[in-house]
Amino acid sequence: MTTPADRRAEQYRQIHGLARLLGMTDDAYRDMLFDRYSVRSCKDLSPGQRFALIKSLREQVHGNVQKFSDLSARSKHKATPSQLRAIEAMWAKVSRADSTESRKKALDAFCKRLTGVSVITWIGKDDAKVLIKAIHAMGADTPEEFKKHQQSNQR
Repeated sequence: MTTPADRRAEQYRQIHGLARLLGMTDDAYRDMLFDRYSVRSCKDLSPGQRFALIKSLREQVHGNVQKFSDLSARSKHKATPSQLRAIEAMWAKVSRADSTESRKKALDAFCKRLTGVSVITWIGKDDAKVLIKAIHAMGADTPEEFKKHQQSNQR
């Protein structure tokens, strides 16, 4: 029989696991909790708030996996959906923009400056490599480094 304490513990594990999948640092995770619920720990959330947070984080995780998937059937010389997702994730780590929309505009401007292409979804594979290298030089982990850290954190 599952007790309320067991359900709470499972919800805490889900929340932390989903936050890890999204690549949230501890500070970003606590800031998100404070912005949404004015708490610094998921243990201070009500059952309804925990449920809503898990639902929201799951949607973000699944949304990130599916993002740009509609571009998978395009020309072979164009950047792949996984490259575009990696660029966006890396950019989120180094960007100082405070909203999603301003971060997207800043990334497009950065893309235009480096590649001459004004919208990230229009870039080619070589342009994607240039952007990944430049954003890495700004302090973000490369996709390979991110995967390595993620695998070591799961052990």
